[in-house]
Amino acid sequence: MSHSLLRRPSLSACATVLALLSLSPAVFAQTPAAAPRYDATFDVNGSSYTGATTFVVDKAGKVSGTLKLDQPSVVDAKLNGEIKDGVWTFNYQFTMDNQGQACSGTLSGTAKVTADHAEATGAVSIGGTCSPDPLSGTFMFKKRK
Repeated sequence: MSHSLLRRPSLSACATVLALLSLSPAVFAQTPAAAPRYDATFDVNGSSYTGATTFVVDKAGKVSGTLKLDQPSVVDAKLNGEIKDGVWTFNYQFTMDNQGQACSGTLSGTAKVTADHAEATGAVSIGGTCSPDPLSGTFMFKKRK
């Protein structure tokens, strides 16, 4: 076996490799963009609930995010569902604090979503311990500028 194939790397090549290895991983890592914020309005039985939401849609159309309504009651939820052909189908759990009375439930429905995800409008069905009877309503998410 010839030893000519087993050459020692040059000093400059070693220095280059060491310099690259010493760089902080942050130089190579990409920070994902923050999820955009939306104004959120739900109209249910003549009452309007408002707050904010953030959500993202992955390449497969899966939705994830959070919802926080703060007027007239506090409602928290983790958004889910899927957007297909411009229609978001969802079914997610929520909790609500209505003047010190805690309850929970499920929001389900569909919404039309603009191609740029700047707006979503749709219908919801609401069930759970917050109301003795199922409720229905409409909602809109509008991207803040």
